[in-house]
Order: sequence, then structure tokens, then C-alpha cells
Amino acid sequence: MGAFNPYPRKLGAEAGHVEEVLQDALLEADGSALAKDVTSFVWAEHLAESRCLAYLHHLNQRMANQWDPLRMTDFLPRWETILDLQPLPTDTPVDRRARVYAKVALYGQPPTQQVVQDLMTTVLGPVFVVLVTTSSAQATGYVAGGATVPGGVTLPDGTAFGVTWYSTIAHIVVLVQEPATYDDATFYATVGQIGQWLDDLLPAWVTWSWARDGSTAGAFILDDPHNLDNERFA
Repeated sequence: MGAFNPYPRKLGAEAGHVEEVLQDALLEADGSALAKDVTSFVWAEHLAESRCLAYLHHLNQRMANQWDPLRMTDFLPRWETILDLQPLPTDTPVDRRARVYAKVALYGQPPTQQVVQDLMTTVLGPVFVVLVTTSSAQATGYVAGGATVPGGVTLPDGTAFGVTWYSTIAHIVVLVQEPATYDDATFYATVGQIGQWLDDLLPAWVTWSWARDGSTAGAFILDDPHNLDNERFA
């Protein structure tokens, strides 16, 4: 029967346990004037003292964990309020801790595509598919009736052109899906979180939207309940 495991069912002593280290230090501090064998009163007294000190040590560690997003328990609701997070009814404590961690990890992070991709993976879970972006190098178009830019190019009527251009507004689309295990209420509650995350992260010149591809993606079908607000058109 081990003496350094306070669990009610003792299965053996743990070598190097914090209680053992503390008791050895207390016994050593007594010098050689007192008996130190396990049947002595001195040994029993120091065992009780070491257990008290070890308990305080572990209690302090548990308190420190309340500031660790991936370990907190009692402070979890507090940090969700501080960070303006609204957990879903279906969220587990692990899900909620992961979102607190993701929020804290955003501080000082640049809003790159990879950062947004990783964030949506954490926040949306199986609902998230991918970020949809289009390079400006792929942009082409035409001007009806043609146009002439003073000091610049002349664009013929109806002729497609590809020119160097830029925009002061960037836009990203968060492509999502509704897992088979989700009902509509859970799905919309999940994608409804996108705003509270991206509005805080993205700079002022970036806009966003979300869409999902269904059987009618790229087309408009009469009476499709997911037209306009859900579908991504080609």
C-alpha cells in the first residue's frame, strides 16, 4: 500500500510524487536527531504536512489553468462574456474552450487567408468547406458600347478584355455545407457565428458572405427554399 497516493484506492507508491519530494525535504531538514523510519511519529507528521503542501500546490495549478483557454472550467463562461462569444446549445465544453482559444490566438495575427481558413475550421467544424477567392489575374469583362480612357486604353464595344486593374474592396465567400446530422436550426445557428468572428478580424476594406452549394448550385430553380440566400451562382 503506497503512502504517497491520496486516492482512496491505493495501488502503490508513485516514485518522485510531489508529496514524497516534500516529505523527504522535511525529514532531511530535521537532521539526524530524530527517527525517520516509517513507523515513527515524525514520519507520520511530515507525511500529513507534505500532503497539505501538495494539495495547495495542485490547487494553485488548477487555479492557473483557469487562465489557459484549453484547460479552463469555472472561468469558461466569464471568458466567453469577455470575448463576446455566444456558445451554441449543442457545444461541448471542449468546443467552447477551442473557440476561446481561437479568439485569444487572433490577437496580433494578420488577417491572411490561412488565418481565416484556420479560424473558420475551428468555429464552424463540419459545416465549413473552404474559402472561395478569385485572383484578380482571372478577372475579365467588357464595357457595353465601348469606352475610351483619356490618356489610357480604348475598349471596343462588346469585346472581352483583360487589363491590369485593382479594387479598393476585397470580398471572400465562406463556402459551407449542412451535415446530415444537423437540422436547419442548428445549421443556421452555426453559420450565424461567422459575423462575430470575421467582423472583428477582417480590415475595413474586406467584405464577406457565406454560401452553400446544393443540387441547384449555379442555377435558379423555382421554389427551391435555398435560393438567393444560400446558393453560390456560377
